[in-house]
Amino acid sequence: MKAAIVEGNGKVKLGGDIPVPEPGPYQCLCKMLACATCTGTDRKIIDSHIRLDYPAILGHESVGRVIKIGAKVRNIKEGEMFLRPTACYPGGKIGNYYSGWGGFAEFGLITDTKALLEDHPQEIPNHYTIYQQRIPQEISISPADATMLITLKEVSSFIANLKVTLNSSVAILGCGAVGISMCYFAKIFGAYPVIVIGRRDKPLENAKKAGADFTINNQKENMVSKVKEITADKGVNYIIDAAGNIDLITESEQFLSLNGKIAPYAVAGSSQYIFDRNKAPRLSEFIFTDPRENTAHQYILDAIRLNFVNPKLFYSHRMPLEKIEEGFELLRKKEALKIVFEMED
Repeated sequence: MKAAIVEGNGKVKLGGDIPVPEPGPYQCLCKMLACATCTGTDRKIIDSHIRLDYPAILGHESVGRVIKIGAKVRNIKEGEMFLRPTACYPGGKIGNYYSGWGGFAEFGLITDTKALLEDHPQEIPNHYTIYQQRIPQEISISPADATMLITLKEVSSFIANLKVTLNSSVAILGCGAVGISMCYFAKIFGAYPVIVIGRRDKPLENAKKAGADFTINNQKENMVSKVKEITADKGVNYIIDAAGNIDLITESEQFLSLNGKIAPYAVAGSSQYIFDRNKAPRLSEFIFTDPRENTAHQYILDAIRLNFVNPKLFYSHRMPLEKIEEGFELLRKKEALKIVFEMED
């Protein structure tokens, strides 16, 4: 089968010599339908900034349809659509290729963990299986749109964990797909004002469409003075990092409200960021919260069913898997927000 291969050298290519994964007794084979980019994580894997074995199969925002069921599977049916099938589970290998979460491929596996644990209570399923969740047939959604459920679940759980609520004031650093999603759910949870800060006008326009009350181009305006102006010098209750720029986080401390909170999302791991309490006397908490994507599954399904989330708002391009190199070049040039690669003819 074909799949997107990375070797940690800054490039992604389409490989065609990958074996089709063979499902075990508690596994199902899925025909991959689509997989979306996650620019931050994918880029780190491509550039070898995440510790992985190479060559690896890239991608983790995948959607597939079950086409073959293992002998001991009891809770999954052929034809059902699932999130996050993988050509190769983390820690595994298929042919000559390791797992880079394995979503940009023509086929992938899911696991019936319920049946597995009923039969083997001491078994520890691969941690990735908790994200392999069913999309019910009654939810009318295209595979391309369905890939967005993954980001939307992760972001909504992150916002909920922060306890953003009615009239919370929020500044979001970054206006890529994650920043725009953060903006959307901050508004859904009742925040006001929501201020999105970025460096390019076009993405900031997308943030306005996602509900931002104010946008600031920090290449053209002083973001500290602008946020203080917007908030009548009170500052904001929450600063959410969706850019991964430590210098930007440090500068943003100047417009925290009294007892304000900073929540890094794009900067992975507290060891990468050290803040100076003397420069942020209003800071009450520095929150490293682990977004639990799987816990928001029903919430996002309900949001889709009730039509208060439009997945198309969060991606800009649809392309065939064969154009994987071209697509990632668009992302590198910042000419795309988020890309869905499709495997169906």
